[in-house]
Amino acid sequence: MQQDDKNSDSSPATPRQETAYPEELKANARGFFTKATEVAYTLNYDYTIELYLDGLSFWPDNIEEGHKPLMEIALRRQTSGGKKSGFGDGSKYKKVSGKNPKDAMLKNEYLLSKDPGNQSYLTGAIKAATECEYRDTAIWMADILFEHNMHHKKPSFNTYIFLRDSYAKLDVYSRALQACQLAMQIKPKDTTLKDSVRDLSAQTTLQQGRYDDDTDFRSSIKDRESQEKLQIQEAVTRSVDVMRDAIEEARKEYDLEPTVPGKIDKLVATLCDTEKDENENDAIRVLEKAYIDLKQFRHKQRAGEIIGKQQARRMRNLRKQTKKDPDNKQTAQKYNEAVQKHLQTELAHYKLCVENYPTDLRMKYEYGKRLMMARKYDEAIPLFQEARSDPRNRTEALSGIGGCFFYKKWYADAVETFEQAYELLENKEGATAKELLYNLGRSHEADEKPEDALNYYRKVAQIDYNYRDARKRVDTLRQQQKKKHDKE
Repeated sequence: MQQDDKNSDSSPATPRQETAYPEELKANARGFFTKATEVAYTLNYDYTIELYLDGLSFWPDNIEEGHKPLMEIALRRQTSGGKKSGFGDGSKYKKVSGKNPKDAMLKNEYLLSKDPGNQSYLTGAIKAATECEYRDTAIWMADILFEHNMHHKKPSFNTYIFLRDSYAKLDVYSRALQACQLAMQIKPKDTTLKDSVRDLSAQTTLQQGRYDDDTDFRSSIKDRESQEKLQIQEAVTRSVDVMRDAIEEARKEYDLEPTVPGKIDKLVATLCDTEKDENENDAIRVLEKAYIDLKQFRHKQRAGEIIGKQQARRMRNLRKQTKKDPDNKQTAQKYNEAVQKHLQTELAHYKLCVENYPTDLRMKYEYGKRLMMARKYDEAIPLFQEARSDPRNRTEALSGIGGCFFYKKWYADAVETFEQAYELLENKEGATAKELLYNLGRSHEADEKPEDALNYYRKVAQIDYNYRDARKRVDTLRQQQKKKHDKE
């Protein structure tokens, strides 16, 4: 649910908010890190580990002051004869359920600190860090696992596959490619791995061999940097050749039978695999022609998806530029214009999809979501209401209805709808649950029911203390309650 910045204070939560660490949280974390450093000199390693984890609970993405020294202490503890976590271990980090991704990361990291060679704990920590979008931490941990597996007497095939998938999720394609290539050394006849190497080589090509994001990786394996660069360059060259040949072959087949759907789809797929504008534009022209010739809407739909993908890519690039140079008003304006253009394109695209696929409830949900983003709430609500009939869309659709009611200032209706969505959730501490609880708090607060709002903000803070501004709202509402009580 995207709204203008000026309205952000009155907006419900939206998924995937970027995590920010207020200075007071950093100060709290550094207090524990400093104490941990002092305690480490007494050789009380168990207490030192707890202190580092206490600090990381406030600042979970701090590698240099938190994760790295914690790992060093774990290794020193192991060298001194420290035992693994056993039945009598009463640490709060071992007892935590781990349902919350951040808690899961800290729990796995605690168990890993007691057993540094345990790959399952490291794998669990990487998964959790990735889910929390602690990107730098996830990459740093994945690099450690990569090194450990590569130097093992019998490297694990499954570990390489896990690393391939993890690095790909983190958009570190050069490392994903290397993990996949090492997996192929174990199973050279695996055809799916060959396809994966091809795809990852293409992704690496698109990053143009840049290593801007690989600082931690290079620092951990500097002795192999030159060899890795050579391997990547060779893979890139092979990838370019393979993709060029695939396009030429697909185009020859298409030219012979330009109205055969399979030939159309193959050419479009090979062109889009490059993720280059000129090839994608060629694919769009092929699809538009197919739509005219065959009168099949799916070709028009695919063309719209490619256009949307291009616009989204441009938005991401502009967003990166605005982050690097936040004072550049021209770039900021271009980014805002790109966002609006993308929204208008998606509105037109999903409108056509709904018109051509009137029974597809997922399309109605997607169209409703764009209408809500465009502040067309009265048009969005009926689409969400239809979409909720599909169990796969029900929670999302109810959340959309609640959001529309909120923006229309129908706060009581928003509350009831958000509550319905929350009751459907199996995981009451996940990202969707936090979003719905926060939105319930916002709705009650806007409806001038501060006590109810406070209860929901408290629940959010209990799950994730750093979620949006929930903790600040808790403090504000409590202060208001105290002032009211003092006056009475």
